[in-house]
Amino acid sequence: MMAFYTTDREKVTFGEDLVGAIISPVQTVFTSVSNGIGGFFGYFGDVNKLRTDNEAMSVKIDELENSVRRMEEFKIENERLKNMLDLKQTALNFDMVAAIVIAKDPGNWFNSFTIDKGTADGLKVKQAVITTKGLVGYIYEIGTSWAKVYTILDANSSVGALVSRTRDIAVVDGDTELANDGFCKMTYIAKGASVMVGDLIETSGLGGMYPKGILIGKIREIRPETHGISQYAVIETAVDFERISEVFVITQQ
Repeated sequence: MMAFYTTDREKVTFGEDLVGAIISPVQTVFTSVSNGIGGFFGYFGDVNKLRTDNEAMSVKIDELENSVRRMEEFKIENERLKNMLDLKQTALNFDMVAAIVIAKDPGNWFNSFTIDKGTADGLKVKQAVITTKGLVGYIYEIGTSWAKVYTILDANSSVGALVSRTRDIAVVDGDTELANDGFCKMTYIAKGASVMVGDLIETSGLGGMYPKGILIGKIREIRPETHGISQYAVIETAVDFERISEVFVITQQ
């Protein structure tokens, strides 16, 4: 029968047509069921593949994030070393000792800290402390292998200052209220001084403790004194005292 019905012919017989008419709907049902079952089990196969691919992608993402993090660390370290080299090249008139910040006073985050160098390294009281960004403060207490530093934000600090643009002389003092925001105060501004917001402030060299020309910060705001006769400037320091980790002590000018 198979041989008979599969012979090439242009027309089919009545019996063939009848059998085809009966079988076609049944074939359609079985084909649909077969495709449905195949799709059903194929779905679970796809889910498992997607899960495997997702896990592999997560591992790849973690590896890329770690690579980016390492590159960022290298960039920061490279920038730090570059700044140190620039400082060495520009401060040829100074002898300096590098030190690491090992402690900050509790409840006094901005005002003072301890470094890991002392008299054994040639350090003395009242020596100036700087970073690659600018002026930090001075040593006020010292031991053989440690020293304590007051920053320019501390109320005990006073620095002879110079407005870079106008060359006007003033004084930068630590202020308890401003120190909480990381700022200090510039007072004794001459009446005719044309200081303005954004002016850079550097050390004047007067007083002998701080060398001339070290950046202190910039004017953030100009305010009238409480008595209303004169004015003072709020200084945003060049150094970020909250994140300070290493410094240089100027041992000799």
